[in-house]
Amino acid sequence: MAQHVVSIIVPVYNAEDYINECIDSMLYQTFTNLEIILVNDGSTDSSAEIINQYAEQDNRIKPIHIENSGVSTARNIGLQNATGEWVTFVDSDDWIEPEMISFAVHKANETKADIVMWTYFKNYANQELRLSLLPGGDQTITDDKDLFHLKAIYSMYGEEEIKESVSSGTVWCKLYKKSLIDENNLKFKVGLTRAQDTVFSINTVEYAKKVVYYDKHLYHYRITNTSTTSGTRYIEDSEKPFNMLLDEFQSFIKKYNKGEQYYKAFYARTIQVLMWHLKHNYFHLKFSGGLLNRRKKIINLIKKNQYQDAIKKVDYKVLPKKERLMTILFKYKLILSFYFIYTLLAGKDKSRRF
Repeated sequence: MAQHVVSIIVPVYNAEDYINECIDSMLYQTFTNLEIILVNDGSTDSSAEIINQYAEQDNRIKPIHIENSGVSTARNIGLQNATGEWVTFVDSDDWIEPEMISFAVHKANETKADIVMWTYFKNYANQELRLSLLPGGDQTITDDKDLFHLKAIYSMYGEEEIKESVSSGTVWCKLYKKSLIDENNLKFKVGLTRAQDTVFSINTVEYAKKVVYYDKHLYHYRITNTSTTSGTRYIEDSEKPFNMLLDEFQSFIKKYNKGEQYYKAFYARTIQVLMWHLKHNYFHLKFSGGLLNRRKKIINLIKKNQYQDAIKKVDYKVLPKKERLMTILFKYKLILSFYFIYTLLAGKDKSRRF
C-alpha cells in the first residue's frame, strides 16, 4: 500500500458534541491522500462509537482506543502510528477549511520547508474572529526564530495592546515533516496538563532548517466555555504539572543560550501560570480548607524562586488587567483582597474578559 502523504492526528476525549463536524471537515478535504488517526483517550461518552462508525465508512480513518492517559500520550501514540511524510494535528472540538491540507502540502513542496504554518479563526458560540498566529504577514523563518519562540512562550509578547491570541506554539495550524520529528526523537512531554503543544513546537522549530508562515485562515479554533473558575477542571496538585512546564521553558532558554528578551517573555508566562494555579486549584469551587488555608498555600507557592522572580521582574505593561492586578497585590501578600475581587467579578459576569 502506498504511503500516505499526510497523517492528521486527533486526540479525542469526550467530544461527542463536536467530533462529527471535526471528522467531516477532514474527510471533505480537497487533498485526499491522507490518513486520519483518531486516538480515543478513554472517553466515557459516545465518542468511541462515533469514531468506529466513521472508520467503517472510510478506510482513511485509523481509530485507536487507549485508556485515559492525557493528550500528550494520545498525540505520541498518534505519531508512532503515523505513516505519512507529513504530520498535522487537529483538536477534536475544532474543524478545518476544505483546502487546508492541499494548501499546506503545496507550500511544503514549493518552499522545501520543514514546517509550514498558517493561521486561524477563533469561534465562539455567536462570534467568529479572524486572528493571526504571527504578526507581519507571510514570512520565512530560517536562522532568526526569536519572534516565533517568544510568542510561543508568551502569546502577547511584542503586542502594542493586549488582545485575543493564542500561543504561536499550538500544534494545530502547522504541517511538520515527519522525518524532522523522528530523527530528533521529538515527543510530547507526558505529565504536562497545559501547553504541551508549545513545548513540543519550540523544540521542533529550533531543529527545523526552514519554516514558512502564511497569514491564511484555514483552521477553526472553537471556544466551548468561558475560562471562569466554575468552567475549569480542578487539579488538586497543580504544582507538579505547572512547575514542570516552567522548568521546560527555562531548560529551553538555557540549552540554546537565549537572551534577556526570553526571560521577559518567561516572566510574563510565569504570571500566567500563577493564574492557572488559582483557576485550577486555590480559587476553584472544589478547593477545601477555607480562606486562610488558601492564603497560606498561595503564599508558600509564590515564595518559590520562579514565582518570586516573576512577581519582582515582570513588565506590568505586557499583562492583561487581571494578571496585572494579581501581581501587584501578591507582591504585598494581599492574597485575600485579590480573591474577593476575583470571585466578585466571576459571579457578576462569568463571560466577562477582565
